[in-house]
Amino acid sequence: MFFIDEMKKIIREKDIQNLGIFVDMDGVIADYRFGEGKNILNNVSGVYRDKRPIGATIEVLKELNREIKCRMHILSSCYHSEQIKEKNDWLNEYASFFELENRIIVMSNTFENRKKLKIDRMIEMMQKFNYDYVVLIDDTHDILFLAIETLHEKVIPFHVITLLD
Repeated sequence: MFFIDEMKKIIREKDIQNLGIFVDMDGVIADYRFGEGKNILNNVSGVYRDKRPIGATIEVLKELNREIKCRMHILSSCYHSEQIKEKNDWLNEYASFFELENRIIVMSNTFENRKKLKIDRMIEMMQKFNYDYVVLIDDTHDILFLAIETLHEKVIPFHVITLLD
């Protein structure tokens, strides 16, 4: 698999001893349908629980988790506290290899604010676990660029499309 081979190469070239991987949920491992933002904002029950799993990316991440030494985190956001439970229920069913203690779901009342909150939490985890580098996998370019701007060479950003062969 291209992504796993690429990760092994980066780990070897940078001599990474302690790596954290942060994976966005919506649009990366769970389907995000264009236009569903209204249901998310209005806290429609089931909006997160009923998302279609994206099997291709989930399988790559499962394999990555088996093949390289790292700690994998979910790094997601939502608008309402009820949505945190839905996301955790979804993860328990479709991506349980993301351990509960490694699930970061930030609450934000604006789309723009969530970007900074996600990067801030990633920085907290970098310090907590003393990561040499972090990988960020997301479908939103703005978040990937903000991570580069904030963490410079300590972040290795990937758009979700890189996971697909």
